[in-house]
Amino acid sequence: MLPRINRLRRDFERVYKGKDRVSCEYFLMFFSPNGTDHSRFGFVVKKKVGKAYFRNKLKRRFRFVVREIIGDIKVGYDIIFVLNPNYSNWEGLEYKDIKDNIKLMLEKAKLL
Repeated sequence: MLPRINRLRRDFERVYKGKDRVSCEYFLMFFSPNGTDHSRFGFVVKKKVGKAYFRNKLKRRFRFVVREIIGDIKVGYDIIFVLNPNYSNWEGLEYKDIKDNIKLMLEKAKLL
């Protein structure tokens, strides 16, 4: 579980309205500076993906990956990861795929 200080709770709309976004095969990533000394993260998996237990399983994997690499991520950003709704093989998503793609997006955004 992510520490409470690193969870994005309310500012999803502000981050979505920002112009900073990066995409890859599996995810979309929205990010915006937050003016604090820590980064916060949010995870979105739309209902189109499957049943609630499966969506929650994917979000737990996202959180675990971010928790592992949080020390390498630049501070002072709000970051939202959204599972790409156009990707068709959600069941085939493995932990390694999630980790590699999250790192790739953070590198593209120069946040890693």
